[in-house]
Amino acid sequence: MYCASACEEKTGYTPALERWNMYRSVWIRHWPEFKAIYQHKFEAMYGPFDDEKLDEVKKLIACGKFSNGFQRHTCPDCGTVLIVPFTCKSRLCLSCARKRLFGWTLNLSFIMNSSLKHSHVTFTVPGTVSKMLFERKYEPEQMINLAANVFRNMLLSSAKLKGMECQPGILATLHKSGNGLNYNPHVHLIGTMEVVDIKTGEVFENVYMPYKTIRYVWQKAFLNHLVKKKIITDVERNCLTEKYANGFHVYFQPITGNENDVLFRTAEYIATGYFHNSQITAVDHWKKTITFKYKNWVDKNTREKSFKTKTMDIYEFMAKMLYFLPDKHRKMIRYYGIYTHGIKAKLAEIDRRTWAKAIEKSFNVNPEICPDCMALMIKDTVYSFMADAEIKKLVKTHGIRGGYFKPYHRQLKPP
Repeated sequence: MYCASACEEKTGYTPALERWNMYRSVWIRHWPEFKAIYQHKFEAMYGPFDDEKLDEVKKLIACGKFSNGFQRHTCPDCGTVLIVPFTCKSRLCLSCARKRLFGWTLNLSFIMNSSLKHSHVTFTVPGTVSKMLFERKYEPEQMINLAANVFRNMLLSSAKLKGMECQPGILATLHKSGNGLNYNPHVHLIGTMEVVDIKTGEVFENVYMPYKTIRYVWQKAFLNHLVKKKIITDVERNCLTEKYANGFHVYFQPITGNENDVLFRTAEYIATGYFHNSQITAVDHWKKTITFKYKNWVDKNTREKSFKTKTMDIYEFMAKMLYFLPDKHRKMIRYYGIYTHGIKAKLAEIDRRTWAKAIEKSFNVNPEICPDCMALMIKDTVYSFMADAEIKKLVKTHGIRGGYFKPYHRQLKPP
């Protein structure tokens, strides 16, 4: 994934050729054996494979090959060529899916009103409840609407407003796992701390949110929801209410700063998903283990992060990655209130801007500008049936340098 740093200094941009990383090597090397042992080793815990998940793995394994087609960017002045392989569009691919999601966060100004105050809110459930949900096959995606409604209703109640005319702006998503790939469903929500009258445009400011009360409201709403869905009984609800007398934790973190800060922090909170390539520190194919780092704690005052390292059986890692993968047609990022207006058109525009915008944000360079003569490169598409022939033709006249294909007349020809 392309991940922007909070540091002002950016590393140089080097375009990737055919994609390879440690994560993808796990699937390429161990997929046949994993598929053979999955039924007797993991199916009882994580459920059976379905065709959709199998398709996601196949796309991941074939990701980034020139033979699948690519976008070609050619400098009209010096002939430098940039080849960008088609994304595999696998939701399991940590490069393609996360790149698209990160590009989305960079264009949030199309959706979010950065002149309003926002907070990052995390709705959690205790470990005992998480274990119960996992064992009883609860579908935690239902938590998103529930958390969004709790936030909205608490905000309107505090502002003493009623009706559908007054709305905050909310976008929310679910993370099914904790940072260490443990089952820990929780909702991340970015919400305005002000309410807008959608008819007149009036903004109701300085709305007080009762931070302690929302814990109890969230606990009651979620436990009642579980009873309604027959996940727990009335008796279990009463026991859990008594056991967790202080409610279920709801964490608020104000998002402060200028517009760019708001967008970047939102990207940090939502776009990273449950895992990404940079977490992997080692893969031992012989011992069949994978080692990765994960964020263990964030200091409330200094925001300093501490990390831990975990080594896991490769097959267990693969099983968890498939289990935590969202269903194909399920919308994992949802919009509420003032942020629902014209959302389809806005998302379409964001998709169009994603790739170049993500590179520019991460490296302070526009990848569609020639690195040598600064001319705007001309883009065309090469589909799979032409791809091999076009690459063979290209390597006869161009050599690879710094991730770009550059004409031999501008560098030493190979012997």
